[in-house]
Amino acid sequence: MINCKQLAYVTMGIPDLALMERFLTDFGLRLTTRTSNTLYMRGAGAASYIYVAEHSPENKIISYAFEAASEADLHAAGKINGASAIEDIDGPGGGQRVRLLTPGGHNVEVVYGIAPQDELPSRAAYELNFLDNERRFNTNLRPDRYESGLVYKLGHLVPYTLKHDDDVEWYMEHFGMLASDYICEPGNEDNVLATFLRFNRGDEYVDHHVLLVISAPRIGCHHTSFEMCDLDAVTSAHDYLLSKDWNLDVGYGRHYLGSLIYDYWFDPFGNRIEHYTDTDKVNASYKPVYFTGTADQTTQWGPLPPEAFFLPEYDFERHDKFLAGLNP
Repeated sequence: MINCKQLAYVTMGIPDLALMERFLTDFGLRLTTRTSNTLYMRGAGAASYIYVAEHSPENKIISYAFEAASEADLHAAGKINGASAIEDIDGPGGGQRVRLLTPGGHNVEVVYGIAPQDELPSRAAYELNFLDNERRFNTNLRPDRYESGLVYKLGHLVPYTLKHDDDVEWYMEHFGMLASDYICEPGNEDNVLATFLRFNRGDEYVDHHVLLVISAPRIGCHHTSFEMCDLDAVTSAHDYLLSKDWNLDVGYGRHYLGSLIYDYWFDPFGNRIEHYTDTDKVNASYKPVYFTGTADQTTQWGPLPPEAFFLPEYDFERHDKFLAGLNP
C-alpha cells in the first residue's frame, strides 16, 4: 500500500495561459514560474505549486498527483501494474514521480522530493465568538470586502470516471483510501453514483475527502477545490471575484456531506473551481452515510444548486437563468 501525505497538484490543459494566470491570481493563487507552455501556481502553503496549466487547444483535466510519504512509497507505486518508470519532474522544486492510469482512464501521478518553498505571508484565521465558546477579546474584525486573500492548499478534486466501482476499488487497494460518504440514486441507496474517499491514517484525523469519484459517461473533472483559512476569507473572496466580473457558479453555502462551507466559480474556460473552509475531520472509526437525496438537498444553507449540478454535460443557458433568479 502507498502512503500519501496529501493531494499535491492538478494539471489542466488550458487554451490561454495568460488569461488563466489572471483568473487564478484573482482566485488567490500566486505564480511560481511560467515557461513558454506551462504555468505553475502556488498557494500560501509550502508547496512549490498546486495548480499546473499546460497550453492546450483542448480544455481538459490532464492528471492529478499525490505526494508520497516516503521514497519507499514512490518505489511501491512503481510496482503497480502499468506504472511508468520513476522519472525526474521537470518543474519548480524538482523531485520524482511515477505515472499511473486508473481503470476508469484518469492519469494519476505519485510524486516525491519536490523541494518546498517558504510559506507566503497570509493572515491567521479569525477568532470567532460563539455563545458557548468566546475567544476574541478587545479585538475587532475588519475583513476587506474586496480582498481575495490566498488559498492555502489544493484540498480535493472530483473526477468523472467511466468505471466508478473499479476506480474506487483501485484507490482503496493501492492507496488504502476509505469511503467517507456515498451519493446514491435518489431514494435508492443500493445504487451508488459517487464516493467520497479520504486517506486512512488510523486514529489520526484527516480531511473528510481528498477525492469524490463520480460515475459519468465521459472522463472529466467536476471541480477542483482549494482551502481558505476561514469563513471571512471565503466570503471576502466571493465579493472580490464578483467585483472582477468572474463567473459565479453557486455559493456560498454549507454542504450536507463533509459539512464544508463552499463557494463555486467557473474559470474563463468553464472549469468549476471551489473555495472552501471548515470541512469535517474524520478518522478510521468514521462510518459513511448513504445519501439518497437530490442535488439541491446537498446544501444546508445558501443558494440551492441546480438539479443538473453533478452532471458532466452542464446546461450553461439554464445556469444563467438560475443566476438571474438569484440576482434579479
